[in-house]
Amino acid sequence: MNEPILNEDQRDALQEICNVGMGKAAAALAKLLGAFVTLAVPDIRLVGVEQLRVLLGPQADGELPPVRQAFQSDISGEAIVLVGKDGQRELQQLMGHDVGDPDAEVEVLCDITNLLVGACVRSVFEQLGWHICFSQPTLLPPAGKKQGGLVPGGRWQMALLLEIHFTMEGGGFGARMVLLLPDAAIRGMMEALDHFLEAL
Repeated sequence: MNEPILNEDQRDALQEICNVGMGKAAAALAKLLGAFVTLAVPDIRLVGVEQLRVLLGPQADGELPPVRQAFQSDISGEAIVLVGKDGQRELQQLMGHDVGDPDAEVEVLCDITNLLVGACVRSVFEQLGWHICFSQPTLLPPAGKKQGGLVPGGRWQMALLLEIHFTMEGGGFGARMVLLLPDAAIRGMMEALDHFLEAL
């Protein structure tokens, strides 16, 4: 079976759709934190399962435990949010939690994931004319402690990866949101992008 590959028009359309979605997520995060949030250009590419394990592994100075949130629509996938340790104390204070409380840390991570994924992914799917529903965020152990914990088996041979970086201006907070579509969903996304382009 040939690997699905986005053509230039499909990639450009997905880039524009993601730009709108990540803008909404950044606005929601800025409103929550009362601070300006900067964005990087989303990275869109096809990756294999082994590449995913490397890409989603811990960074040099480590990250807080990743949070996964699945979503279902005409196609299904998952979003993984990784938050840097820098700025965690500030983040908990801004969100009204007690600093140093492990339960508060988990709650903050899940709240941030819900906000970013809900705003960004919902916007992407709405632009494609699809309704979407989400699972509850789930805290995962770092990849080093549970090999492959970030990457489900079976259906994940290839994935369409959309990586977005959020940074709070004037603070240490930073987060990566990675949207993953397994091989079975990539072709559905390609068809949806074709319909989107035809409607322009």
